[in-house]
Amino acid sequence: MSKKKYDMRLMVKCAQMYYDEELNQANIAEKLQISKSSVSRILSAAKEEGVVKVVVNNPFKDENIKLEKQLEERFDLKEAIIVDSMSNDYEEIKKELAKAAADYLERIIKDGQIIGVTMGTTLCKIPMYVKNDKKHDVTFIPLLGGVGETNVEIHPNSIALNLAKKFRADCKLLHAPSIVDNPDRKEMFVQDKNIQSFFDLMKRVDIAVAGIGFPLENTSTLVESGYFTMQDIKELEEQGAVADISMLFMDKYGDGSSFESNKRVIGMNLETLKRVPLTIGIAGHEHKSKAILATLVGKYIDVLITDENTAESVLKLSDTY
Repeated sequence: MSKKKYDMRLMVKCAQMYYDEELNQANIAEKLQISKSSVSRILSAAKEEGVVKVVVNNPFKDENIKLEKQLEERFDLKEAIIVDSMSNDYEEIKKELAKAAADYLERIIKDGQIIGVTMGTTLCKIPMYVKNDKKHDVTFIPLLGGVGETNVEIHPNSIALNLAKKFRADCKLLHAPSIVDNPDRKEMFVQDKNIQSFFDLMKRVDIAVAGIGFPLENTSTLVESGYFTMQDIKELEEQGAVADISMLFMDKYGDGSSFESNKRVIGMNLETLKRVPLTIGIAGHEHKSKAILATLVGKYIDVLITDENTAESVLKLSDTY
């Protein structure tokens, strides 16, 4: 038998043991009476000679994978997760975003972490898609006070509590309004030792799960909550607001310093949000493109979960900046 045929046979034998029988390289070396380093070289040669072909069965759209890579590179993201646009049906998009967010949280959370959540009609759907079946030594907290008396399910306290139940984790609630009439009144709340203690906890958040809002839409959570009127929204538009995270407004460049109402919000501020080790921004549908881009330009987001049409829109819009 020639050396070439012998080498080919050895490559096949090694490859079958490694890939079909799932033996490790040390076991193969022992069986074939060769060194472990030889096994490694033979397996590499098997790939080069075409004996072994690695095929990745990608169940996702290639275009979505490309969009994820483009977003990650352009905005220096740790990860972008793109879901299908579901024929541009807003409610269906929200469900897909919530599923993706639930899967991502199940993948990354580690014991000992503090996870903060904001508010919104997408975030409130995340708990129903969590498939967790074990207890996690983590704590969920809201990053904002209560949001009115209606639509309680979209409140940060409710979302934190429901996530804690699904992850069999701890939860601490913030018993305070989300926004007050003036900065002085906010200071009165913050002076309370229980509120102070909660703000200290916010500074230790490891992961923030943030809904990205577009405040200029008639059906925005801000209007539905009753804290902002359409006149307020009109004034915000005149001031250049294009996005909000947790009721904190920002302009197209992610700057929130000029918005007076930001000083009245009882919750994590934008400066503290930037210091969170991992912030997951969640939003979809093309009408939110400007809002998403503002949070990316402002460097608030480390991971973006959105839909394909919106991802394309954000990338095109960013070319004009």
